[in-house]
Amino acid sequence: MSDLDDLVRCCTALIETQGYRFETGIPGVGALPAWRVTQTNVFLPVLLRLAEEFWRSETKGAGFGLRLEPDTLSVTGYTLTGLYHVPLSIALLALNAVLRAVADPEGCISIEALTAYTHTVTG
Repeated sequence: MSDLDDLVRCCTALIETQGYRFETGIPGVGALPAWRVTQTNVFLPVLLRLAEEFWRSETKGAGFGLRLEPDTLSVTGYTLTGLYHVPLSIALLALNAVLRAVADPEGCISIEALTAYTHTVTG
């Protein structure tokens, strides 16, 4: 299993170094900081689930072995508690591909764009 603290740190670094910005769409609020987006009870469960689907579609391989626990207090309804079947590097590569697909040319990712991408992936 990948260490969740390492996973969060690496995902945060990926978002920051690639220049992705998660915009809330709420006037005066602006972008969410990368460290907030990548918390295990914020958007990381959804982002890694999308990365897993990307990986499966591109490689016909197995899933990531994500362990998601229902959590009524989390942003998405789930908290990520484990990544078991792939190395952290594979998860990061797939996550970057998803973020690249969702972001506009300036690296902005809106909640609406993320939702639309999710619907295209999950049907």
